[in-house]
Amino acid sequence: MTRSAFFFAVLALFTAPAMAADAPVSYTAEMTGMVCAACKDHVTASFTKLEGVSQVKIAPGEKPGTQKVTVTSTSPTLTKEQAVAALGTSASTYVVHAWKKSEQPVN
Repeated sequence: MTRSAFFFAVLALFTAPAMAADAPVSYTAEMTGMVCAACKDHVTASFTKLEGVSQVKIAPGEKPGTQKVTVTSTSPTLTKEQAVAALGTSASTYVVHAWKKSEQPVN
């Protein structure tokens, strides 16, 4: 193996995982407690502070009084606990009932 081929093989070995880590991941949360536009804005701003988050979408949930929150992030390991912590003192008002990582790639 030539020196340059060896260099590119080693480079590919180290850059491939880094590139994969930057792939967007989608998380879906089921929440209650958002009753107005200001609530929606607060939750959106809070979740945007989470690691790697680029987008937060809030839509009506399937059950009355629930909202479906979709978070897009480059972090593959965001947890419900991190989401609740991001809400800060408002975590008692806005309840995160479920937090699920999507297995589908983000388009």
